Amino acid sequence: MKFIYKWFILSMLITSIYKYRYKIANSLLGNAYIRRYAVNLSMKIPYLRSIFIQSTFK
Repeated sequence: MKFIYKWFILSMLITSIYKYRYKIANSLLGNAYIRRYAVNLSMKIPYLRSIFIQSTFK
């Protein structure tokens, strides 16, 4: 019974996050410190960095 309860809660949490993913992303990226951290983190990934640099200097 405890196993089913945990899976139910986990599935509801995942469903809620998926349903409100854009609201969550907008609220997180609305904070300057979190946005700066996200940009710094994404620039450490070579593939994303090359895409950003190419689109910037087109």
